[in-house]
Amino acid sequence: MATRDEIERVREATNLVDLIGEHVALQPRGREHVGLCPFHDDRRPSFAVVTHKQAAFYKCHACGAAGDCFRFVQEHLGKEFGEALQFLAERAGVELSDQYDEDHDRRRSRRGWLRKALNAGDTHFRHLLDDETAGTDARAAITARGISKEMVERFGLGCAGDGWSTLRDALCSEDLPDPVLVAAGLIKQRDDGHTWDAFRHRLIFPIHDESGQPIAFGGRILSEDEEPKYLNSCEHDLFHKSRTLYGLHQARRAIMAAGRVIVAEGYTDVIACHQAEICNVVATLGTSMTTDHARILARMCDVAVLLFDGDEAGQRAAERAIPLMMAHDVDVRICVLPDGIDPDQLLRQDGGVEAFHAAVEQASDAFAFMLNRLEQQLQNAQGVSGRQRCIEAFVDTVARDGMNHAAPLRRAMLVSRLAELAGVASAVIDELLRKADARHSTSDQHQEPAPAFAGDIEIAPALRRAELDLLAVTLHLTPREDVDLDSDCNLLTDPTARRIARGIADAATLDGNLTMQALLDQLQDDADRSIASELYFEGRRMIDAMDGDSLAAYTTCETALTRCRQEAESRQRMNEWKASAERDPQAAAAVIEHLRELGPRAAAMPRPAGQ
Repeated sequence: MATRDEIERVREATNLVDLIGEHVALQPRGREHVGLCPFHDDRRPSFAVVTHKQAAFYKCHACGAAGDCFRFVQEHLGKEFGEALQFLAERAGVELSDQYDEDHDRRRSRRGWLRKALNAGDTHFRHLLDDETAGTDARAAITARGISKEMVERFGLGCAGDGWSTLRDALCSEDLPDPVLVAAGLIKQRDDGHTWDAFRHRLIFPIHDESGQPIAFGGRILSEDEEPKYLNSCEHDLFHKSRTLYGLHQARRAIMAAGRVIVAEGYTDVIACHQAEICNVVATLGTSMTTDHARILARMCDVAVLLFDGDEAGQRAAERAIPLMMAHDVDVRICVLPDGIDPDQLLRQDGGVEAFHAAVEQASDAFAFMLNRLEQQLQNAQGVSGRQRCIEAFVDTVARDGMNHAAPLRRAMLVSRLAELAGVASAVIDELLRKADARHSTSDQHQEPAPAFAGDIEIAPALRRAELDLLAVTLHLTPREDVDLDSDCNLLTDPTARRIARGIADAATLDGNLTMQALLDQLQDDADRSIASELYFEGRRMIDAMDGDSLAAYTTCETALTRCRQEAESRQRMNEWKASAERDPQAAAAVIEHLRELGPRAAAMPRPAGQ
């Protein structure tokens, strides 16, 4: 395993804004960078990346997600820690003396086994494409479609052999037994144990995750008498069609640079666009646009151009996709290419690149497209009942896809236009939307974040707050000999505060310096990490309220905590007096006198106005 020093070198060499910025469109705001959270269905930027002083971590103020570069790669890209370390080391150009133990990782993790099988399958398919005999038909298909060698390499195209067990014969071994190949979707197995290759005599398109690792494969027939025309891997732990977009890792930078994504319908369409240097193009995998697709794209750009065929099936697909995208505050446009042909066909024509760009620029506004489609349906509806059913079905669809959570202006425009089409008051449409949303709310709501300051015993709120305030300011202090959390943390009453204090003490380096990355490493519970990262922001706000004087803020917190402890002690003495049989008047008087000596009721650290 890599040493602690090597892990720290990788961490220090990783620019967290650059790393996260490859997956989330971040904008500078004050001392942080903010964007849409990749860990929940975020509709307003609640995700902050901090990279100043001794802090390099991310925090979502809505769902509570928090961590450093390693946790981001683990949670967002689905990698084990060893994989994340190696990924970041290679990315930063840091050479590790001892790579992580792949065999141990595979034994420990089903996902590790799947990755090994998928990587082996990817290598096998590429090798066959270069084989003089086995790759003949696939190379001919590539040439016929005008796909360049550069695109073959960029998208990792390969081919499947014509035999029933070409892949299995090549890969099956003690390291990759049949059950692993079956789980990865590379071979299929009957109940009697008989196996055969999942892909036969097909041009293979690897499907990658956001880090560029193969997670599945798509295959197109090489003989027109075979069926089906396209075939995708089965879903497994690493691959879910509803969360995956073909070409995303190749297109990500171009999407974020352009602020716009073009969503096509097929592998070859994506490749043809990239070959024409239109690189902000991705495709769904034989499925309709999903909420997960919309969420992924919304955190990267503000405009989505959806390419659909001009036939009725294409129109219906557009109708299904538009509400999903609009609910995520993305400016959606619908593009139908000339003569209803697909991008691959258009771009291979003379002047096709110019025609493609013109069609994209002239794409119609999705809001207008959606309502015009409804208007057509209303014109063909039979009577009042037919019109009512059209309106109710439309309202139900947009509510199910989250239109009630769209920006207020966007929602108001929809309500107004619907009311105009239906010939009713806007309040009627508004009520229909709210009722429909209530019916779908169970499936649409996401998990609420854990309570911020949960403890296993009853603690006075002022005392809990004072303890956490002290920790919040401590996170911003330079080393001080009189701040000894290692010995003081056991005096803290709140269990959460004790765990975070212990983490602070353990995370401090030999010279007393503390980094948020090290603290988050020490905390084992996600809720504790979330609270600790929130305390970082809270501490800074408190220090700012005292003109940036961190020592003065710390002293104020100490005073408040001492006062809260004394008050808690007096309350405890009073409770003991009430529970006693004697109830000695002199003892009660002593407690009351002690409370009087303490002065006004204790409060936690003062906040800036509005906090």
